[in-house]
Amino acid sequence: MRLAPDAVVTAPVRYRAVVAYVGTRFHGWQAQRNAPRTVQAALEEALGRLSRERVRVEGASRTDAGVHADGQVAHFDLPRRREPRAVRDAANDALPDDVRVLAVEEVDPEFHARFDARWKEYRYRWSRSAVIAPRDAPFVAPISPRADAARMREAARSVVGTRDFRVFAVGPRTDESTVRTLHSVAIVEDGDALAALFRGDGFLRGMVRSLSGVLADVARGRVPPDRAEELLATGNRRLLSAKAPAKALTLERVSYDTGGGARRRTPSAEASGRRR
Repeated sequence: MRLAPDAVVTAPVRYRAVVAYVGTRFHGWQAQRNAPRTVQAALEEALGRLSRERVRVEGASRTDAGVHADGQVAHFDLPRRREPRAVRDAANDALPDDVRVLAVEEVDPEFHARFDARWKEYRYRWSRSAVIAPRDAPFVAPISPRADAARMREAARSVVGTRDFRVFAVGPRTDESTVRTLHSVAIVEDGDALAALFRGDGFLRGMVRSLSGVLADVARGRVPPDRAEELLATGNRRLLSAKAPAKALTLERVSYDTGGGARRRTPSAEASGRRR
């Protein structure tokens, strides 16, 4: 079809956003037909009102139901260029109170929030307090006042590195690579507060909560410090502890190359497995 001489064709403009949300009342990040209240769906609806057409939002990590985020990253395209601050404000005006766009910037059209991430960081929080304050209770998991951080650190050291984490995953596909690299697992104490900070190139569904369940049982003295290492070596899911509650897990941040440019993806990279 030939265009009229005065017709103007413009390419979509890509934006990167930093998003925070309280996951308590969301059925996770990913839009689903049988779970209408998801973070992705809420963002797409808000941005659709702005652009007056359907907007597809891609997140860096597909957080599960009940999991929170302080630094989720997403990208989306708009049909024409807009001031990033105006995009942020318009989205927030249309979003529910438990999700907010913290920042927006225009990026290269090839940028991809998930595939271009260098690493992601999750924090799991416990409280050893006999009484947890109401304002903290929705975001921490209770643990025994005698929970031993030193034992937890010993166990955490055994899972750092490039390993096959299939035993800690929930429902991985048979054709999905379950090899991931955990760069570090830091155990942090602050009074009664205890936290595990996981940094890795990607995470399988349920992986951090499964690891956190084992670490918590190690700290309680219910299982030996080498339990996580044994699980990785044997793949015996009968040795798994109960998965830690979703409410105490938060996606803290996602890191990209400092230059901000997009790394071109190859079919082999996309086929290597779903990274959460």
